[in-house]
Amino acid sequence: MRQNIFIVLFGLAAIGLGVYEFYDLAAMEAEGGTRRVHSLIKLVYEAGGKVAVLGILAGVGAVMAIFGGVKMLRKPRNEQAA
Repeated sequence: MRQNIFIVLFGLAAIGLGVYEFYDLAAMEAEGGTRRVHSLIKLVYEAGGKVAVLGILAGVGAVMAIFGGVKMLRKPRNEQAA
């Protein structure tokens, strides 16, 4: 049960990271200049821009949050047998 809560929280954190990266990249584009980013974020940004970075991180986060939520709501198999 505790593990599933961490999966949901990690998914929500990934969504938050996606929103943060989107606004940070938008500010960088408006101001100009450079900034250090992780190589995977750079790859996604070069392929599809800031919207792609948001989409990938938010998509992964949503899948993780839903997966963890479904696992929390499901009953354990040994309790289902009557």
